[in-house]
Amino acid sequence: MREVTFDNSLQNRLFKYYWPTAHKIFGKILYLFAKPRETPLADDFVLDTSARTDAAPFTLLDRLQGPSFHLDHLDIAAECLDHMAAGIDTTGDALCFLMWELSQPRSMPYQRKLQAELLANPGAGFDKLPYLDAVVTEGLRCFPAIPMSLPRYVPAGGRTVDGFFLPQGTTVSCQAYSVHRIDEAVFPDPDRFDPERWLEPKGDAERKRLFFAFANGGRGCIGKHLALAEMKMLLQAVYSRFTTLPDATMTPGDMEMSDQLISSRPAGQRCLLRFVPLDLAKECE
Repeated sequence: MREVTFDNSLQNRLFKYYWPTAHKIFGKILYLFAKPRETPLADDFVLDTSARTDAAPFTLLDRLQGPSFHLDHLDIAAECLDHMAAGIDTTGDALCFLMWELSQPRSMPYQRKLQAELLANPGAGFDKLPYLDAVVTEGLRCFPAIPMSLPRYVPAGGRTVDGFFLPQGTTVSCQAYSVHRIDEAVFPDPDRFDPERWLEPKGDAERKRLFFAFANGGRGCIGKHLALAEMKMLLQAVYSRFTTLPDATMTPGDMEMSDQLISSRPAGQRCLLRFVPLDLAKECE
């Protein structure tokens, strides 16, 4: 199954943005090699669903159809599609890379500690489990769902950042993948997956300050808390019952991170794991 937002056409879009005149001339040729992927099934589903008038009262669709908004059907559908595309692949990709890492022999001690916490606290709320929180946070640090740069214009008057003056109108950007690795005083051995770094009191404020998986400030991801809840609930359900191991057919190249226009994905477009019930896993040890 391919992601809703999987798209290899970033070069095409960048070329059109920076060289619009040249794109008009060469765009048709470039389109043959970097065609923006169409999603007719997703588009039709959203168009049909957004036309319904029986949405549950807690849903986005119900709110958009309410008196507070003055949107036509196409605007409502576009808003729903944005939320669906932003919230499905990003959370799924983050879980994909995190569960793959937890399944590696080098990370098996972390998986065992996570299972121990979950089994010692049956029925606990997902937000009451510190080791689970550390695992998810470290997964998002190592494998941010949106590792690409997030460009912004410098506002009127310009700004000074870290001693450098940036004139107004300058395009600047920051990317989670680099922010999570650039300061080794805050994140020692930054490429190593180590959830326990988030359990150390020393340096806690600096780690949180540099955590950029959901961006920060007024432009931060409004779906942050929903995404964290989804990830924690799924991991809680899985690792309370199973040990995960990599499938024998997988190769390291399959799980190289491929940075797409919106979200990352495994380069091999697959992530195959074995789910072994905990009782059987203990017998095999």
